[in-house]
Amino acid sequence: MADEVDDDEVAAAAHGPRECMPCRGTGKVISALGGEQSMVMCPWCGGSGERQPDVDAQAKWLDGAVDDDA
Repeated sequence: MADEVDDDEVAAAAHGPRECMPCRGTGKVISALGGEQSMVMCPWCGGSGERQPDVDAQAKWLDGAVDDDA
């Protein structure tokens, strides 16, 4: 008989911390904002390298909460 898999363990593993996909777990992304490429902290994970639930990295741009000088 095959090993039995506990459904709760599978669900916990599926919903646990995961690598941030935009930065591939590095915590940094390349930005070309302003015309020149530079490495910046990943806005999706905040530099942690792990996916953050309920984060919309583009929401601040839509809300107008970003300084024009940034």
